[in-house]
Amino acid sequence: MHILDDPCLSPRVASLLARARRGHEMPADRIRARARAETPDGEEAAAPPGAVEAMIRFEERYGGLWYPLLGPNGMEHGLHGEATVYLTSDGWTFPGIHDGDQTWSVDVLPDERTAMTLAGRPRIINSSILQRLESHAQLSQVREWPHATFAVATEPGREPTVTEAGLPALDAEATGPADRWWVDSGTAMHLKLHKWWGEEDIWVARCFAERAENLAPTVDALRHAVTDAAWRDEDWCGLCTHFRQPAQACLPDAGR
Repeated sequence: MHILDDPCLSPRVASLLARARRGHEMPADRIRARARAETPDGEEAAAPPGAVEAMIRFEERYGGLWYPLLGPNGMEHGLHGEATVYLTSDGWTFPGIHDGDQTWSVDVLPDERTAMTLAGRPRIINSSILQRLESHAQLSQVREWPHATFAVATEPGREPTVTEAGLPALDAEATGPADRWWVDSGTAMHLKLHKWWGEEDIWVARCFAERAENLAPTVDALRHAVTDAAWRDEDWCGLCTHFRQPAQACLPDAGR
């Protein structure tokens, strides 16, 4: 079943996809006919049957899906006439998503995990496409709330350690390898991997509060919860797409 026909989506994903468009899907017989594989050295190989079936499942579920998130480009899903799988350090992958906000390709693994390669360094970023949608849906729900943005630096390949006792409940459906959400009825906290090449990993930390007076204690709670990473000030807000003073709150209702 295509996701836009699925009546069992969570309310927030359904709300996110209410703005979606649906393009053409690549038929299964065409995928099988065009399927090919490529090794890391560029040699062509027979496409593994499991990878071919994964492309078919992906196209039947997500083919042609497009929805906006932060900017006008949107998230575009589909094989677009190609059916090539590539052998990578994470296994066989195929290019199935174009992240319009980051203007970059997202690869899909047969188990529906996703990976992104930047600066020649691949990284698993989502545990599934549905988790990616849940995360995007949660961001869409709170992006207009007052918020503050920081950066957190860790050793390469290591996630920040977070003591969750003083935080809202972990939003397991929206949380994956490269982003983690803690959410309650009036606040939300998000850690998202931003850079994973070089001498350290950089995570963007965002705190949201429905009421502006609750933003400062939300920030304090997350700062106390992250125990083994270096906090950095960040002067760019990717949600409002403007520079501001480090640690300055963004108050969308105050005339952004």
